[in-house]
Amino acid sequence: MNSSTLISNGNLETEDIGKKISNSVLKKSDSYPVLIFLIGELGAGKTTLCKGFLKGLGHKDVVKSPTYNLVETYEFSNLVVFHFDFYQISHQKELSNVGIQEYLDTNNSISIIEWPEKMASFLPNPDIQIIIHHSEKKEDQRSLEIKSNVSIKL
Repeated sequence: MNSSTLISNGNLETEDIGKKISNSVLKKSDSYPVLIFLIGELGAGKTTLCKGFLKGLGHKDVVKSPTYNLVETYEFSNLVVFHFDFYQISHQKELSNVGIQEYLDTNNSISIIEWPEKMASFLPNPDIQIIIHHSEKKEDQRSLEIKSNVSIKL
């Protein structure tokens, strides 16, 4: 698994990193579906990173955190992105009830999951895992540890 760590100094840089990751995934990933885990504390920037990822694919509308809906769907001409947030999930049955496996198995799709660690035993291994840490030195600074099965050029 490839690994790299990037530093972001604010939301705009975090979005930019998301755009670069989406561009890299599009170039390298001819084997869909793709599964991406976003791990980090509340307010770490998971949704901001996802917003940049979607912008990199050409999405121009608002990107909402799917905390209360569980999933937001974004359709593109030849690809669909499912953005999940498991923060409110307390039991695996909740995921089964919404058909999580069908989402994850959808052809030409990318599933991005915030808080995957809450259901780690229920999920397959991700193609990309991004762990976001708050900086202890600067309030707006984050480190993003990216582990990937594919080479990501950033």
